[in-house]
Amino acid sequence: MIVRESNSFVHTLVYQLPKEGKTCCGDSFFIKATEDYFICALADGLGSGERANDSSSAISALVEKKHNEDVDVLIDLCNQELRDKRGATVSILKIDFKENQFTYSSVGNIRFILCSPSGTFIYPLPILGYLSGRPQKYRTQTYSYEKGSKFIIHTDGLVLPGAKALLYNGRSVEDLSQSLEAYTKTRNDDLTYIVGQLF
Repeated sequence: MIVRESNSFVHTLVYQLPKEGKTCCGDSFFIKATEDYFICALADGLGSGERANDSSSAISALVEKKHNEDVDVLIDLCNQELRDKRGATVSILKIDFKENQFTYSSVGNIRFILCSPSGTFIYPLPILGYLSGRPQKYRTQTYSYEKGSKFIIHTDGLVLPGAKALLYNGRSVEDLSQSLEAYTKTRNDDLTYIVGQLF
């Protein structure tokens, strides 16, 4: 499955595949671009199949309803939402176009890298673990970005040895997605990636 979301400030592409032999993907995502901001949430439900999807889709539905909230509020709401569910690793990215800043928070093994045109990389470290409704610490960080920056967020179903080189050399979102195709052949787990470019 491929989904695109774009406006004059951002162009994004999402690619998703279920684990081999499964029809239901345990990953879920939500992306939205407004004139003021772009927001994306990516969740990887523990395990695979329908119960994993039950957890991850609860995250995407919540962020869709509350996307105007700040990231630190959203990540805590996501944790509350997963009470009595299997649990999920969760990342939330919100980009403020007017301030040229983005805010990011993540719990678990979802990876995020942003590459600027000047060659600098931003690679926020997530908190270990997963969200399940239990009391949880978060690390929410805000960074400035350069126009032309490219980024990728992906679940652990995508094993990507050279993410920095890929981002630095990729000319466009479609170019990046094509370069990632080689890494989507081994489907030992649900796989989702979101690539984007900022203008």
